Amino acid sequence: MSDDKTDSKARKGDAAAPPTKGVSVVVLILTAVVAAGAAGGASLYVSKRANHAPRVAPAAAAHAAPAPSAPPGFTLSLDPFVVMTIDAQHSFHAMRATIALEFAPTTREDDVRPYVARIRDATLSLLRAVTYEAASDPAQTDRLRSQLRARFQETGVQGIARVLITDLVVQ
Repeated sequence: MSDDKTDSKARKGDAAAPPTKGVSVVVLILTAVVAAGAAGGASLYVSKRANHAPRVAPAAAAHAAPAPSAPPGFTLSLDPFVVMTIDAQHSFHAMRATIALEFAPTTREDDVRPYVARIRDATLSLLRAVTYEAASDPAQTDRLRSQLRARFQETGVQGIARVLITDLVVQ
């Protein structure tokens, strides 16, 4: 019989004790406090970043694009262009660009439609000449817009208010 008592004590000792509710409540409270602190800190960080946005100097504001005072005329969206660009090490990179032309309110769409093939040709010839470094540099975007606009005017298109680069991906 003494063997039965020791066996039953051994069996009772092998079973793991169930976790106490006090420990799981503490873990739950700690998790909630840490999550609330992280959320509060993130919102404080975002609000401070928004309040401390870099101010534009008056001289820089004068060079910024003027705000449109009247709604634009029609917009001609061109199908995407896919070309290969070359970098300084003579490696090829794919470039995908989508261009749209915004016209002055007085320009009629019927006057521009005959020039669409010329516009696409001028765009394609210019994009093929763009290097990888120039295409991947965001500072070159305005230069590319002005070059495109000059090419379009050479083709005979009149009334272009803006050249919009709506998509530009370089790999």
